[in-house]
Parts: sequence; C-alpha cells; structure tokens
Amino acid sequence: MDEDSVHAAKKKLQVGDDHSNSISAVPPRAMKILAWNCQGMGPPWTVRTLTETMRLHRPGLVFISETKCKARRCDRIKESLNYHGLGVDSIGNGRRLLLFWRKDIDVWLQSFSAHHIDVMVKPNDCPARWRFTGFSGYSELAKQKEG
Repeated sequence: MDEDSVHAAKKKLQVGDDHSNSISAVPPRAMKILAWNCQGMGPPWTVRTLTETMRLHRPGLVFISETKCKARRCDRIKESLNYHGLGVDSIGNGRRLLLFWRKDIDVWLQSFSAHHIDVMVKPNDCPARWRFTGFSGYSELAKQKEG
C-alpha cells in the first residue's frame, strides 16, 4: 500500500473519541441498520441473501454475528458490497463479528471484544453523531460462563 492509500484508510476508521461534534440522543434522520446472526457464511445462499438484502435496502450499518468465516473471506465480501468494515475474532468456534458501513458514513471505533463492537457513527450529510453497539453472546447464564 502506498502512503496515500494508508492515509485514506485511516480517515475512514478513526479509533477513539472525537469530541469535535456533540453526541445526539436520536439521529436527526433515519438510517437503516441490518443486524443478522447468520450462523455461518459458508453456504453460497447465505452470501447471496446478504448481497441481495444489502443491494435492495442499502443499510447504513450492517452488523453480522456468528459468521464462522476467516478474515480474508469476510474482506472479499465487504469489498464486493462496496462497503467499509471491520471484523473481530471471537475466542474458539470462529464466531467472527462484522460491522460494515456505507462509504458516505464516518465511523469511530470506541471499543471491541470477542462479543461486541462499539462505534460512534456520523453520516457525512448529518451534523450529529450517535452510538451503535452490536453484541453477540449466550442468553443462558451457564453458557455465558462457558463461552
């Protein structure tokens, strides 16, 4: 990667707080968000369903849990959709979390773990920022302690 490409990539995902704008409790306009526990991106129909859904609805953010796919494959999917994004590996079982966002949206990573991704979101045509946290985990307490 050349220096310009690295700089452009850094501008799209900024880590930490940016206090230059106030945080809005409610976005001033609606944004579509897709959250999907896909339980594996292996079958071709899963990726096809994701692609068709995203092209039809053009969500601003897409949070996908339990992808069970490797980082390289997730990157190829993100690129084919023409979105920015990041992935977080979980411990064991390959339950990778993904967050994709349209290229007209700025995202600041606040924190992440094997079970969550927390970001601040600001569409380029909107003055306000707001928080999105996507998470995945067990609903049963006994399984939470195991996993």
